[in-house]
Amino acid sequence: MGDDGRRPGPARPFYERINYERIKRGWTQLKLAEQSGVDRATIHRMRTAKPQVDTVFALAATLDIDRDEALELAGLVPGRAGGGQSEPPAALVEDPETEEMLARLPARRRAILEQFRDSERERVRRLQEQAEAEAAEAGKRFKELVRIEVEESE
Repeated sequence: MGDDGRRPGPARPFYERINYERIKRGWTQLKLAEQSGVDRATIHRMRTAKPQVDTVFALAATLDIDRDEALELAGLVPGRAGGGQSEPPAALVEDPETEEMLARLPARRRAILEQFRDSERERVRRLQEQAEAEAAEAGKRFKELVRIEVEESE
């Protein structure tokens, strides 16, 4: 679930990327809206809903994000976001309060904290991959056990 009590939407990775790029530039949400021509409410809705292609392109152009990557992150074409990967843990998803505090820090300190967050995300991603592999293996073992039991009971 998202921090607003709703399940994160398919465009959440794109929302997180534009937030990262916005903060990296020292922009407020209002400045991003003004620069891109996309209103703040539309940007915020990407946390739970799929955006329109023109919205994705406007934000991508404003923040120098590759269009193909933006479409993937927004869940509009198959790829990283649309590939069925699980959502990042809530503790590693940017919440507006933390992001606003982070934006107030000097660039050097902000970069250190963002690097830490990125390394933690990578660590959690690896743990999620390991857990998924172990779950798949457990499923195979259970299936084999059921098969053996069926053969013995016949």
